[in-house]
Amino acid sequence: MADNDEVVETPAKGPGLMTLVKAIAFVSVIVLIEVAAASMFIPSESETEEIAAKLAAADAAKEDSSEGEISTEEKSTEPLATEDMREVSLDAFHVVAYNRDSGTSLNVDFKLFGLVLADEENEFMDLYTASTKRISEQISITVRGTDPADLTDPGLGLIKRKILEKTNRALGKPLLHEVIFSEFSFTER
Repeated sequence: MADNDEVVETPAKGPGLMTLVKAIAFVSVIVLIEVAAASMFIPSESETEEIAAKLAAADAAKEDSSEGEISTEEKSTEPLATEDMREVSLDAFHVVAYNRDSGTSLNVDFKLFGLVLADEENEFMDLYTASTKRISEQISITVRGTDPADLTDPGLGLIKRKILEKTNRALGKPLLHEVIFSEFSFTER
């Protein structure tokens, strides 16, 4: 009998069909559990309408209160336009920005001035001298990051707003009220 016992080897098989079905079933169960958990946190239609009504009421209240503030601000800022404002120099700038897409460079030259309240001029100058390098860097970064189309705007409104915001943030207080460009020129090469 020992002679008749032959060992028959079966070829090695990869993962079977049942293993694949089990993996798909496991992933499906996980996805269904996640969907069920997420659906518990999503507000219903009525809850969404309530939230929208509350937000609309809050916005309306904010607009009503801001209209009152604007009318009082308009009255208080009218005399500040000429008598109570001082012009301060923020330096002259030469900014070169390279555009990788077009392979050109943009040269921007300008002198920058700012308007501050006469009462706050000394405080502004103290804070400005303490952070001159940081403010110059922020102005250069802002100009370098603008599109050439923004530089063709006659009022340079977008650039002025960005510089005003970044300068006041660097100062730590909103002392600068307006930014004025002088001798502004740019060339693209």
